Amino acid sequence: MLKYWIQKDVLNQPPYKVKTTSYQIKLNQNESPWDWPIDIKESISKSILASDWNRYPNLIPMELKKKIGEINHIDKNGVVIGKGSNEILQAVFTASIRSKDTVVSLSPTFAVYKILVKQKGAIFIESKLDSNFEVDPSDLISKSRNAKLTIICNPNSPTGSLLPLSVIEKVAKQTSGLVVVDEAYVDFSNVTAVRLLLSFTNLIVTRTFSKAFAMAGFRIGYGLMHNELASEIQKCLLPFNVDVPSIIALNALLDHSVEVQTRAQKICTERDRIISELNTIPGLKAIQSHSNFFLVSSKYTPENIFNYCANNGILIRNVSSYKGLEQYNRITVGTHSENNTLIRILKEMP
Repeated sequence: MLKYWIQKDVLNQPPYKVKTTSYQIKLNQNESPWDWPIDIKESISKSILASDWNRYPNLIPMELKKKIGEINHIDKNGVVIGKGSNEILQAVFTASIRSKDTVVSLSPTFAVYKILVKQKGAIFIESKLDSNFEVDPSDLISKSRNAKLTIICNPNSPTGSLLPLSVIEKVAKQTSGLVVVDEAYVDFSNVTAVRLLLSFTNLIVTRTFSKAFAMAGFRIGYGLMHNELASEIQKCLLPFNVDVPSIIALNALLDHSVEVQTRAQKICTERDRIISELNTIPGLKAIQSHSNFFLVSSKYTPENIFNYCANNGILIRNVSSYKGLEQYNRITVGTHSENNTLIRILKEMP
């Protein structure tokens, strides 16, 4: 009976899964290795306790939109807030994509893009990265020219590679469709397409607070775009989509952006240190990254590396199911101590 109730494209879609196991060190989901200090959490908790739980939040959190707009130097009316940047992406798809439309993205890249494409019965066109995980600009530009939507994750997940802004600019300039730049990891690269919003009304930049801002447990993110486009995308979000605790927490934590930047720099320093150390291990190759994670290949299978790390209390991500990443695991940068344990365990690998 399911085939009468559920769309065929959904029935044919495999569920999104993240393989997990017991662990002492969690390095598999690109989260911040540090939680917020207890005094900040207590202050936010008091504000949440003092709020009216029996009342809906504002239909649209305008004060938060204003704050995000000021930080990014754009009009508040060009800000759309959702429960994580994934909800913004889903709203973009709802607003713009129909069956048989074409969507272009990189390959390999964030798996959720393809899931959204398939749910709409649209056509997913891949622009493959080369063996060094670099983009072929002419291929991406050519394929995106007549696409209804082009999605570029920058820095890219799960490769950690970075597209030059000049390529993104060319894509936005010549395509007839929308262009989304997913900047979930922008705090680790400091390369952003936001300035291009002044020139291209078909451009959308999405951000999340789940990574550098250490708010993965709250689920909140946003999109930046032309005002008229924002008003249409907003229609595709359900009413009262952003909850009061998330609004309160983010309003408070946005005042600690300097600490977030300091943490992000520490992560980048640690990332480069780990990669350098791992590349001294015979049979192991860690790939340079512009994010808070990196890829690792070895003479062993990814499953063997995953199991070896898991048996030693470290949870990493096996990404070998991605086309082009058949030999790789992905490792998130942890604390200095966690990273030292990772290095030691991999150096002890028989």
